[in-house]
Amino acid sequence: MAGYFKLVDAHDDGFRVKLTAPDGTLVAVSTFYASKEEAIAGIELIREIAGTGPIVDHSRQEAPDQGELVFGVQASHRRGEGVREEA
Repeated sequence: MAGYFKLVDAHDDGFRVKLTAPDGTLVAVSTFYASKEEAIAGIELIREIAGTGPIVDHSRQEAPDQGELVFGVQASHRRGEGVREEA
């Protein structure tokens, strides 16, 4: 079974989307959407970004050991290879 998007009521009369892993683990919660139509459009955008978006690391800098996995991408000696960093 694949993971799934769960459309839920938000406490302020809107909607949120919860991304859930196949085992039921909550992976992410969306921003607030005022309508179901906006929430469904948000799901489509999430699908597009998740399939094609690069990893942008805004975390504090820590030098991983060679061969260590960083965000599911093999780390390398050269900065910027595998993980995109922005200032």
